[in-house]
Amino acid sequence: MQNLIECKKCLYKEDHPFGITFKDGICSGCITHAEKDNLDWVPIQDSLLSLIYKYKKLSKSHYDCLIPVKGDAEDYFVVSKVLEMDLKPLLVSVNDYFLNDIGWHNLHNLITYFDLDSFIYTPNESIYKELVRTSLRRYMNILLPSHLLFTSFPVHVAIQRKIPLIIWGQLQSVEQVGKFSHLDRVRMSRWNRREHDLFGREIDKLIGTGSQLNEDLLDYYKYPRTEEIERSGLIGIYLSNYLRWDPLWQNAESTKFGFKPQKNNSSFDIYERAGSSVYYGLHDLLKMKKLGYRKSTDHLVREIRHGRIKKVDAKKLLKKYNNSKVSIDDFFDWLEVEESGREWFFKHHLSDFINLIGSNSTSFKIENNIDKHLHRAFKPKSSFIRYGKGISL
Repeated sequence: MQNLIECKKCLYKEDHPFGITFKDGICSGCITHAEKDNLDWVPIQDSLLSLIYKYKKLSKSHYDCLIPVKGDAEDYFVVSKVLEMDLKPLLVSVNDYFLNDIGWHNLHNLITYFDLDSFIYTPNESIYKELVRTSLRRYMNILLPSHLLFTSFPVHVAIQRKIPLIIWGQLQSVEQVGKFSHLDRVRMSRWNRREHDLFGREIDKLIGTGSQLNEDLLDYYKYPRTEEIERSGLIGIYLSNYLRWDPLWQNAESTKFGFKPQKNNSSFDIYERAGSSVYYGLHDLLKMKKLGYRKSTDHLVREIRHGRIKKVDAKKLLKKYNNSKVSIDDFFDWLEVEESGREWFFKHHLSDFINLIGSNSTSFKIENNIDKHLHRAFKPKSSFIRYGKGISL
C-alpha cells in the first residue's frame, strides 16, 4: 500500500474524507487554522452583528432566529452567544434515539437553564430503525439517518414559521480541513450539507429497491426545495466563521451552565457528543474501519493546532486510544438484531477489529495544556433512552 502524505504539523493524511490539500508539506486545515491568529476578529464580529440585526428586522415570526441543537456542549456556547446579541431564538432538536441519561439531561438543561422555547421532533421509530439498518448494511454508517434529519428538519421549521435566520455552530469543512477560508463566510446550503454532512448520500440512497418505507413519511429527511428556501429568504450561518473558534475551551465553559461531560475510553474529549450511546462506541469503530482512524485523531489534531499538545506527544496518546475497546452489544439490542445476525456482521465486517470489541476502564494521563480544560466527567447509567424525562416531545 502506498504511503500517504501526512501533514508536517498535524496528524491528518491526504485521504481525509472531506478532501484535503498540502502546500510545502502543511495541510490546508493547518493553513486555514493559522487565520485564527492572523485575522482581526473585531470587524468580523461587527459584520456578524450587522447581519444579525438586518435579519432581525426582516423576521415575521415571534422568533429572531432558529438554533439547531442536540444538547452538545457546543450548543451551550452558541446559545449563550446568541443571547448576548439580544436575539430571541427557537431551539429545534431531533430525537435520534441514541441519547443516554446524560444526553437527555444536557438537552433538557440547555432548554430550561436559558429558559427558551423549543421544538423537539421524534421520528417514527420503526422507520428510523429501518433506515439505520440500511445505512449500516450499505455504508457502514449508523448516524446517516440522524444527520439527514438534523440538517434538514430545522430548515423545514424555519420556513414554516417564517424565521429568516438559522444559526449553526462550527463548520467542519473549515475547522478540520480548511476547505474554505473563514473570510469566505460559507453559509448553509444543499451542496454543503450533501458533500460534508452526508458524504454525498441523500435519503433516496436508503430507500432503494425492496424498501417497504412509505416515502410520504420521509419528508423531513429531505432538504426543502431550493425555490422554497429562496422564496422564504432564509439563510443559515456558522458562528465559527465570525468568532475565533476554540472548541475545547468553549465546551469546558459549558459546565458553568450545568452541562455534564461524559467519560469515554476513545478520547480525552469529555465534551463533544457527551450523552450519545453510540458516538464513541460502534460509530467510532466503524470510523476506524472505513477511514483508518478514530475520533481521537480529530481531537488531537485540533489540540495540536491550538498549541496545547505537541505532535510527538499526540502520537503517543493516539496509539493508546486506537487500541481502546468499545462496547457495541447495546446498539444491536436496540436495533433488535438476532444473535445469528450479529455473528454474521462481526464475521463479514468486523473480523479485523475483534480485539477492539469489549469493555475496559483504561484511562490515560495527559500531561500538557489540555488538562486545565478538563472537568469532572460522568458515566451514563442507562443508554438508548427513547424519550427523556421532562422533555416535551
